[in-house]
Amino acid sequence: MASLLTSCYETFTPDIDTTPVLCINSLITAGKSIDVRVSRTWLYTDDSTTDHSVDDAEIFIYVNGALESPDYIPREGDTIKVIAQSNTYGSAEAEVCVPYFVPAKSLKSNPVLINSWRTENDDSTETISVDFNLHVDMEIADPASTENYYQLSILGYNKSSDYTDNFGASPNLPEISFNFGSLKYEAEPIFTEHIDVFESIMGNADGSGFTFFTDRQFSGKTYTLHLVFENGSYFLRTDKSDPEMFDCGLILTLHSISKSYYNWINYLWHRDEGLIGELGDVGFGDPMWGYSNVSTGAGIVAARSYATYTVSLNDFMTSAVADASK
Repeated sequence: MASLLTSCYETFTPDIDTTPVLCINSLITAGKSIDVRVSRTWLYTDDSTTDHSVDDAEIFIYVNGALESPDYIPREGDTIKVIAQSNTYGSAEAEVCVPYFVPAKSLKSNPVLINSWRTENDDSTETISVDFNLHVDMEIADPASTENYYQLSILGYNKSSDYTDNFGASPNLPEISFNFGSLKYEAEPIFTEHIDVFESIMGNADGSGFTFFTDRQFSGKTYTLHLVFENGSYFLRTDKSDPEMFDCGLILTLHSISKSYYNWINYLWHRDEGLIGELGDVGFGDPMWGYSNVSTGAGIVAARSYATYTVSLNDFMTSAVADASK
């Protein structure tokens, strides 16, 4: 009976009769030069060191129906078609419209102090530490005339990191570390609108690092993004204090993205975080078919425009340091 339940296996390379096709990838940003990358498709069994570039590819960029030079700077509202031709792998094309950026109507921040302290060290230096939470409200006035797709990117900045080593008397001072904290994705429900009921029931109800959304729930209306950051911190050890050393904060970039870019990010979430992607990885479901808007089914041509906003914590840090316990 045991012999009937045993099996054997062997590693083999399937003989798949397939012809490589052109692959186009380009993320077009309003106001910046267009970068188009052309490669070809290949089997997953190919050597990872194999060069998949296409040397004989010619790239043509059409803007609103007219052929433009490669150094054309795209503008909001442009309809851009990218065509690639190769004598070896044939041709491929894709078209995208550069969206108009939607500016934030207002931006409000509320840093909340958790703890602050300062210590005078034996080497005549001073150590300062501030722990905080941060709430930011970004109000978006969505235009009703178009279907809009968004993505939010978040970066921290610390101007004191630009200081040279000779700012203080000691060559390795100041020592500065700034962390704006971790974003609570569950605090903003719009970041999970792409997650369906089935995924939620199975426990995949978190945005998991993805901050993209549509205007389906507020088309033509105003919506406020609630951004909650927890466990932020600022650390400084110096022998020569300066008010500019406390100038830190967030850089928020609100992107208006094309539908193709939204579909690509949505695919990435389902592949990396969704249940269907997990089942495919372990063999309990079919692998997910990648999203593409290129004629060959390989690659993605997307577009975006954006506006950038700064949330300064300079005043908050200055006050927190002044009131810090010694």
